[in-house]
Amino acid sequence: MSDASAPHVAVVILTWNGKSDVLHCLSTLSRVRYPNWSATVIDNASRDGTPEAIAEAYPSQRVLVMEKNLGFCGGNNQGIADALERGADYVLLLNNDIEFHPDLLTELVRVACSDARIGAVGAKNIKMEDHSKVWGAYGELTYDHELVHVVGARKADGPEFTCVLDVDWVIGNGVMMSRAALQRIGGFDENFFGYHEDVDWCERARHAGFRIVYNGHAVIYHRGFGASNPDSKMPFPVLYFLGRNGVVFARKHGTPWQLARFVTSFSAYITLHAIWAAITRDKVKPWLWLMRGFADGMLGRLPLRQLGLQ
Repeated sequence: MSDASAPHVAVVILTWNGKSDVLHCLSTLSRVRYPNWSATVIDNASRDGTPEAIAEAYPSQRVLVMEKNLGFCGGNNQGIADALERGADYVLLLNNDIEFHPDLLTELVRVACSDARIGAVGAKNIKMEDHSKVWGAYGELTYDHELVHVVGARKADGPEFTCVLDVDWVIGNGVMMSRAALQRIGGFDENFFGYHEDVDWCERARHAGFRIVYNGHAVIYHRGFGASNPDSKMPFPVLYFLGRNGVVFARKHGTPWQLARFVTSFSAYITLHAIWAAITRDKVKPWLWLMRGFADGMLGRLPLRQLGLQ
């Protein structure tokens, strides 16, 4: 849909082995009320027949198929580069497991256009299965054992989450970036591959003088899991990357004290929980994944082939 008087928003929907999710997502595109937008699906070398299914269900839908899995960072970077090349004023990044709210783009653009210094506007992620609950609103950088805190996660929606305010970072699912910010600082750091890349991008943007703004009036409905669903045939190893990328981020941006705080608190947290899990015969594997990721982060490794991601 197009109206030259409104800024053009290029919507980038990243998918990897999520055929049913992305088909459902695309079925909600017709809800969008904003007058000037386009949508492109970036398929990260899916092996479940996603491109063919999209072509059959939505013949006019634009799809770019990658030759290999580039991760959240690389796949979205391809979508960002494509959007900028086609003249987009803003680029909205979305996961494949979302539903559109009719006024999502309108609300994001309204806030983005209020100040040229705004580099990104983030939407409120509402739980798809229960619209009264927040999946996640925005984030705070803590350098604690989880590095960050997601504000609003699993809480009842309310006035405190229906607001507009400057924040440390906004969630990568539902973030709309300005052309100016993307041209100034680039896309995601592909060393992250997936997870905490949104925190890194927002940190870089803020240091470059851009504002990162959360808009609780802009809503997406988020199912969660998506490519990381443990029940899927090829789940994305979330815990590994949370362990690894916390270290990567802290080493890249933290002061010596912040890095020491994160490493110390993370190590103590994981060690204690792993021991307790072994004693109580609870699941130890999740804690081992975190440990493995943490170790690879400290050593600067990213074994994508061993993780089954390429």
